[in-house]
Amino acid sequence: MCLRLAGLLLGGLVCLPTGLAHAAGCKASYTVPVALIGDVARRASDNSVEGYVPDLVAELARRSGCDLKIEEVPAARISAMRQHGEVAILAYSTQRPSAPGYAFIPTERFAHDLLVNTAHAASPLTVKSVLADSRLVFGRVRGMNYGPEIEGLLAQLGPSRVDESSSIDDLYRKLVAGRVDAAFQFPLVYRGKLAALSAEQRVAVLPFDGAAPQVGGWAFHTPPMDGDDAERLATAVRMMRDDGTTTRILARFVGDAAARRARYAGAGQKAGKS
Repeated sequence: MCLRLAGLLLGGLVCLPTGLAHAAGCKASYTVPVALIGDVARRASDNSVEGYVPDLVAELARRSGCDLKIEEVPAARISAMRQHGEVAILAYSTQRPSAPGYAFIPTERFAHDLLVNTAHAASPLTVKSVLADSRLVFGRVRGMNYGPEIEGLLAQLGPSRVDESSSIDDLYRKLVAGRVDAAFQFPLVYRGKLAALSAEQRVAVLPFDGAAPQVGGWAFHTPPMDGDDAERLATAVRMMRDDGTTTRILARFVGDAAARRARYAGAGQKAGKS
């Protein structure tokens, strides 16, 4: 359950165990906050949230016997909530520095591509030429972590060449309209977005090898999550990863070949806490 407390930062959306209607598998029920980002999570026609993370959460709930619910929360707010200890569990997360009560289970590896609106970019179109062209502005989503290499690259470009958007939808509207010229994105995010905007002819996709694939996975924070519940859920997450279930769910959105490339290299090995 997510509670709104007026005195807390950014509206005070607190995703904590409800203490009510406990499932047999866990001592409490938990909410998994997720940002609407491409096929990571999106609004369905009935206004429910669907996509990769909702499908993962549904499978994790089935395997663990725990009561897990999805809550749509903007990326910037999720980041603020984590800083204030208001998140118990996250899917499609990146690893953070070791801290008491924090565990990260890696499950997939995502490589960024560089999306470029070809209207202003010079030919021949290459990653190097786009980065070197001082006229071109890169877009990013506020609150999203792009990994150390890309974060460093964006910092080097400087504020005059980096535009922040409040949401992924805002970023893509700017990119397609030419208000920003380029953006680093994962196939899981951009495939559906470009198709929905009929933008495949205006936006080129350049493979980017200047950053290591970003490891994604599940994060558990105890507290607010009960320690036994965290261990139960982490065990189920490892099983989903190691038996290929996570890869099969990802393939629904990016295809079999891309999903196999994204499979975590350590699958089959026990993931430790960090």
